[in-house]
Amino acid sequence: MTPRILFVDDDADVLRGLTKALRKQRERWDMVFAVGGPAALEEVRRATFDVVVTDMRMPEIDGAALLLEVRDHAPTTFRMILSGFSDQRSVTRALPVAHQFLDKPCELKMLIEVVDRACALRALFVSDPLRAVFERVARYASPAVLEGEGGPERTARIVRLATSVFLGTEQSMRSSPDPSSPIGRELRAALALASAAHRAIGQPIAGLSFEELQRHSREIAERAQRSVEDPTTAAEAFTAGLVHDLGKAVIAVALPEEHAAIVQGLAQAGARRSEVERAVLGTSHAEIGAYLLVLWGLPLSVIEAVALHGSAIRPTNAVSMALDAAHAR
Repeated sequence: MTPRILFVDDDADVLRGLTKALRKQRERWDMVFAVGGPAALEEVRRATFDVVVTDMRMPEIDGAALLLEVRDHAPTTFRMILSGFSDQRSVTRALPVAHQFLDKPCELKMLIEVVDRACALRALFVSDPLRAVFERVARYASPAVLEGEGGPERTARIVRLATSVFLGTEQSMRSSPDPSSPIGRELRAALALASAAHRAIGQPIAGLSFEELQRHSREIAERAQRSVEDPTTAAEAFTAGLVHDLGKAVIAVALPEEHAAIVQGLAQAGARRSEVERAVLGTSHAEIGAYLLVLWGLPLSVIEAVALHGSAIRPTNAVSMALDAAHAR
């Protein structure tokens, strides 16, 4: 099926420029160009898109408000901000609803690459087995934990909660970015979401050691972070490492019978987890975890890394390569 992409800007000249620049993509994408938030909202309510790319600063309905509507209408649509306007308040409002931020002007090659990556990922998330799984575990899909965050005291509480519950320690994140920084906000959100999902494991579950899952996730996160120098990429690599096995916890808690069947299958000599999971569920813990991260609005690079870890696909983005390198050690 041809991917459907919606581009939104309140400046008609900008959209005309995009239409011209992207004309060669007509062979691969079905593109719609909407002038302003209200027109875009009509398009979103009329049909589902794989990707929505919008300007931030627009009258009536700005980019953050539009992407909130998109998220509520079609949660697995990838949502991107393409804007030259990025004040602190706007970024904070857009963080829970945007998977990707691109600066305007954006190099055409980069824009095409990012949209292609998002379309490839979304193709995973529309599979019937994965959707069937999530009809049964919908209670984990709420993005509400990301909303209403604000203020240094609340930030500190969230970080302490996340580290104590998920990492199993009361220590501060010495190896991670400052949680009050722009990079730290992404990490804070991921930590809070990881804690919320994993806290559901309140009793022993056969075939799953919560302590081992914590230890492994923390170790992979730290390895992935150390493998890259760029601060933003390092933060996203840490996040990806921390949440890459969320799907295992979801299966164990929400699908106990299937979890038991997977554990039994893994006991067979030479069994690979992804193959056993697909035999039982039709999908894998990597895809289940990544689907959650889409709904929660984490960065595209983190979602991609989680979705593809352990697969035969060799991604080229830095976060995925960092996660792969962390597992290879």
